[in-house]
Amino acid sequence: MFPAVSLRPRAAGWRALLLLALASASLPAAAQSMACGTYTQDDGHATLTIVSEAHGFIAGPYQATEQLRLARQDNILAMGNLSTGALENREFSDDDRTITGGYHDFHLERAAACKPVPDMVEGSCKANTSDCLEALPRAEPAQLHAWCSEGIEVACNTLYDHYQMEADRERPQLTGTEPVMPDMCREESPAYEADSCMAMVKVMAGELIGRSIMGLDKSRRAPLTAAQLDELTALCRQQQGETFCDKVADALWTGGRLQPSLDALQRSCAQRAEAYACTPAKALAPLSGLGAASLAAVPASALPCGRYEATSGLLSELRFVDTGLVEVPGLDTRLRARLQDGQIHIRRDVGSDFVLQPLANGNLAGIDRDHRYAYFVRKPAAADGSCTPPLAFVEIPMPLDCPTVGRRNGAEACCSDGKLLGCKVAGEARYKAEKWAASLPYFETLCSAGVREGCLAMAEVYAKTADPKIPQAMAALCAKDGKGTHVACDVDATRNWPALKAAATP
Repeated sequence: MFPAVSLRPRAAGWRALLLLALASASLPAAAQSMACGTYTQDDGHATLTIVSEAHGFIAGPYQATEQLRLARQDNILAMGNLSTGALENREFSDDDRTITGGYHDFHLERAAACKPVPDMVEGSCKANTSDCLEALPRAEPAQLHAWCSEGIEVACNTLYDHYQMEADRERPQLTGTEPVMPDMCREESPAYEADSCMAMVKVMAGELIGRSIMGLDKSRRAPLTAAQLDELTALCRQQQGETFCDKVADALWTGGRLQPSLDALQRSCAQRAEAYACTPAKALAPLSGLGAASLAAVPASALPCGRYEATSGLLSELRFVDTGLVEVPGLDTRLRARLQDGQIHIRRDVGSDFVLQPLANGNLAGIDRDHRYAYFVRKPAAADGSCTPPLAFVEIPMPLDCPTVGRRNGAEACCSDGKLLGCKVAGEARYKAEKWAASLPYFETLCSAGVREGCLAMAEVYAKTADPKIPQAMAALCAKDGKGTHVACDVDATRNWPALKAAATP
């Protein structure tokens, strides 16, 4: 057990230790109690270096360097981590050859004379570490900026996180495929019925939670404002913290500022050879010579046409063809692209869209999470001409229209009455029970009504049964409106029916 030098309440114990540390700078060397030197973590993955009576750092090949504010009282080493915000006590033992506490012990590798305590401005975060780190979660951006400028990386990271959470919160909700809240779920409506609403919401909530846990809904972070990006860029250039500059590089890339993003990546990588930022920094280094104008983001007014290649990303080669179709060579896969908010969105059946940002030089930057730092270069070919424009497909969101979905045979009754949520639940129940053929009529009803999920489910049933009637039914639904814009047309055109047939259950 540690002696009673507690950080909780943190203020009293920590302030006392800081006073000791600050006072020690003026004491003769013989009176100094800190055991300076380099200590190796017991698993060999990190070192703790105590530089002076008041500061040190933790470093290692597998982690960013963490700056520490230190103080000692008897055998207790109080540590304020200026990179993570953690406040903790550790203990010297074995004549200062071992530091214990936390998940790992540190053992003295080589002793060193303590260097002078760096000057600390009165009222600064370094001078009042306990108060500063405890106040971080509640600090306003102006205060975080000031502490970041002082060299407190956790304040820099907190400022970035504050801006990002604010942007995500204020971003308009996506529209088009989300369920519309029914009257029975609106308290102000005469049709409000709490139990029926809850039964339907549970069906959709369970599905959404499952997708989130499996990492299928990896939506992009909202872009930061121009002023915020300018501020963070300047702070990265000033502080050059590994983790902070990595975050800034991400925000700049997402915001279409590729040249400053490359600079932030290089600054992050410069702190440690094994830093996460080093992989994209090295891969994208040749782009630094292109200039900011060439790499400037431009709003997309039309879909690309032709072949594009990248050296990183989930998909490294894309071929844009007619009506917005995107072929993925080597995977026998076809996807569908569309224009949205000046960017190119490529839909996939499971998970969030792939998103590409057109650049002034005609190339594309991947800005979704699966293509972060992917730089797609256009590869001209004689066969590449002009592509026909994309189609706008007609689809509807899954309605929450079955109040009896939680009752026995309630879903089937709803579907018979034309309520589509019942068709979804009834079809999925049979599909999960491996009653493929029995699930098909329910999914076909959904698809016919314009619910994409139903059309996709029909294809999944085909992958289990290879029933030739399923592609025929899909084609018939597509042809029904005579315009080729029914959602079944999109699903049909982006299926690899031969591959699905080959995968069918024997």
